[in-house]
Amino acid sequence: MARGSPLRTFDPMPEAFLERDFKAYERHRQDDPEYNALRLSVRRKLKAMVDGVVVEAKALGVELSAQAGLHHPYTMNSYRVREQRAYLCRGTRERKKLAAFFGEALGKDAETHYIQTVLEACLDDQIVEAALRIHPQAWWDGEHLKKKVLQDPARMDELCTLLRALPPGFNLKLHDWKLDHWCSQAKAPAIKEMLQHYTPGNHWLHVQRQLPKEDALAMGPDGEAWVRSSLLALLPIYRFTLWEP
Repeated sequence: MARGSPLRTFDPMPEAFLERDFKAYERHRQDDPEYNALRLSVRRKLKAMVDGVVVEAKALGVELSAQAGLHHPYTMNSYRVREQRAYLCRGTRERKKLAAFFGEALGKDAETHYIQTVLEACLDDQIVEAALRIHPQAWWDGEHLKKKVLQDPARMDELCTLLRALPPGFNLKLHDWKLDHWCSQAKAPAIKEMLQHYTPGNHWLHVQRQLPKEDALAMGPDGEAWVRSSLLALLPIYRFTLWEP
């Protein structure tokens, strides 16, 4: 982009989410190839949303790479498409830097776009979700975050401040545990206790915001803005989390 040129903009979608989008992920349709075309349309829709975030994040100094998950039954999803995902991760240059640091044995994982800390837009049969997720195998980020905040009370306070600054509705969740830590109420003792149970390499860590299907449908074109603004709001925590060799 030439210096001084206007920031690229994206026209909002007339209706971000439609009733049929959610139907494609109902249990009895998850393995039905007849719904591949519909799921492909949802995949493209979510990918367009995260592509918009790539542009906005770059203007804020964050380089991201956009990817989208499978829309058809396959071995990698156990022949069921339970949800549709589009996500953002480190740019290619940063992933290659990680891979070079770890060498041949571990570098392949580090360069893989989904074994990362990601910013994700996701849709299933009930909700739309915007989230930051640390993949279990992205232990370099998980260990970095855990040690950073557990060994330094000032950094723990900084993390809690970042969590409380998020828009309403975000929660911090460890793996598939039932307990939610609402980000608006984040306090150091509770976050410390949760992170003491967090084992990078075994556990997911999520900072997520969910929009029920009914609300997503009622929002019309504003649903896209909800997704994009939610992901952009996570950028400070994303930056805080990433480890650099």
